Amino acid sequence: GSAVEFEGALTLCYTGNVKFPDGGRTAWQCLATENADGTFRKLGPVLPLPEGYTGHVRDPKVWRQDGRWYMVLGAQDVQQRGKVLLFTASDLREWRLVGEIAGHDVNGLANAGYMWECPDLFPLDNKLVFMFSPQGIAADGYDYRNLFQSGYMVGEWQDNHQFHVTQPFQEMDHGHDFYAPQSFITPDGRRVVIGWLSMWESPMPEQADGWAGMLTLPREVTLDADLRLRMNPVKELETLRGQLHVWPVSDLNNRTLMIEEQAHALEVELSLDIARSHAEQYGIALGDGLRVFVDTQAQRLVLERRYPQHGLSGCRSVPLPANDVLDLRLFIDSSSVEVFVNHGEYTLSSRIYPEPDDRQLTLFSQNGHAIFNNGHAWPLAAN
Repeated sequence: GSAVEFEGALTLCYTGNVKFPDGGRTAWQCLATENADGTFRKLGPVLPLPEGYTGHVRDPKVWRQDGRWYMVLGAQDVQQRGKVLLFTASDLREWRLVGEIAGHDVNGLANAGYMWECPDLFPLDNKLVFMFSPQGIAADGYDYRNLFQSGYMVGEWQDNHQFHVTQPFQEMDHGHDFYAPQSFITPDGRRVVIGWLSMWESPMPEQADGWAGMLTLPREVTLDADLRLRMNPVKELETLRGQLHVWPVSDLNNRTLMIEEQAHALEVELSLDIARSHAEQYGIALGDGLRVFVDTQAQRLVLERRYPQHGLSGCRSVPLPANDVLDLRLFIDSSSVEVFVNHGEYTLSSRIYPEPDDRQLTLFSQNGHAIFNNGHAWPLAAN
């Protein structure tokens, strides 16, 4: 769900799900308001399950525009096809269905999955960005490798209140664990996205410690000249930086360079000269379980994790840029890594599970020379 200010109070708009003994289900959209002591008072359902849809209607994103309230909901029709519904209201209690604005057979999309979760619709650089998490898209080569995906389309409104697509669906993040992103506006007008840094039906070893799942770093989003969404860490994260450590990087010829970093939370910046590097693989590693490297033969940047003791292994990758330099910005935490490629052109976010004694940072090249232009890191404070 989402949270808005309504009649002077913080108001939560969320989905109330009910599952029946026969396996059926239904869903209501509900409200709750914050009390003076920080607790919440439930106001109950305000929107029943609309006709023509299964019990999978959920995840209200609510905003106010031109004096009215609007809500988008992820939905599944009775043919089990993913859709997004738009509602409007003069307050938060009496909602009117505008119609299906996106989904299978709505925007010229076919085979678009059986359910669209966590929709979000927002203006950005004089365009409209429609962000959502489709379930049921099959893997296709390097694309859609996770169980479920998160992505966006860029477009504009049509007169019939449908979303006309000008930039087709693109994945937002290419790591193992990124789902259900939602956006917010900062006081100075930046659009910021936070996603769920986990994945449905994936092993979650942290459950042994009494918790599961986490959120990504907040990311400022912008549109580039090709109408592709770029994500970069918000500038406020720089306040967490400790003392800068400059690494003795250079030309590595089929060897490994140990980096003396002790912190469990690090921000790393690394610049690679891909035009003059000819090693088959070169990049950065954390212990034996994580590698972020250039695969010269495949012409891709690869994030590889290997934690077979937790049932978590595999690679995710993105194409190398057309220019000569690859700039990487990595945030490495106790159980996560977030990689920002060439100032937000791509991101790869994954959960990692190194043992406490398996966190040695290294730079490496295999079978040839690799040119590391520069590298440095900041230890990050916990708050």
